[in-house]
Amino acid sequence: MNFQNYFKGNKVTVMGLGLLGRGVGDAAYIAEAGAAEVIVTDLKTGEELVDSVVKLRDYPNVKLVLGEHCKDDFQNRDFVLVAAGVPMDSEYLEYARSTGTLLKQSASLFAELSKIPIIGVTGTRGKSTVTHMIHHVLSYATGEPILLGGNIRGVSNLQLLKEVKEDSLCVMELDSWQLQGFGWAGISPQIAVFTNFMEDHLNYYMRGGKSKEEAMKLYFTDKAQIFLHQEESGVLITTP
Repeated sequence: MNFQNYFKGNKVTVMGLGLLGRGVGDAAYIAEAGAAEVIVTDLKTGEELVDSVVKLRDYPNVKLVLGEHCKDDFQNRDFVLVAAGVPMDSEYLEYARSTGTLLKQSASLFAELSKIPIIGVTGTRGKSTVTHMIHHVLSYATGEPILLGGNIRGVSNLQLLKEVKEDSLCVMELDSWQLQGFGWAGISPQIAVFTNFMEDHLNYYMRGGKSKEEAMKLYFTDKAQIFLHQEESGVLITTP
């Protein structure tokens, strides 16, 4: 299945390169798909990100803006691909919104484009274990290749599009930040597994002087995107 036409001729900003392979893989996929321009920007310097930078330097349609963000890179773009964990009160995201620029994240964009059944797993604790357990059991029981994505180290969700077939199924570990992207897109996995909910990431959610109670509400709102947009046939599995 070919999803590259979605990106062809587009001008895209990738916010967050990182060193885990996700940002590199996503940027490379968009560039290879024929995007007119891919601006990759990160607050870390080229020296700090050298292992990622070398993997993108041969793409003529990729421009690296490192050690800073520039507001000009967040306007007149078809969309901004936002790395998970970027603060939602970032002045650059607020500026992008003010110019009408779409914000997307790679996990939810994979779901939007592939349209295959997805089992999404979230929770404060245990989501990695449960995700890999479900993936292992389904792979063993069906004898078929089951896709594994989301918050998996080294896995680019856009590169995963290359492996999608009409009968594919994907298991995705989804943290609260990746679920923000599902909220922006107004979608949820067909099957949602919510392991538990406890205090976590307060340094992120208490930004701007928010109280712990306000932060926990924001945290739960992000987590809840895993089921809030399910269709009537959707399934939610959680603990009592």
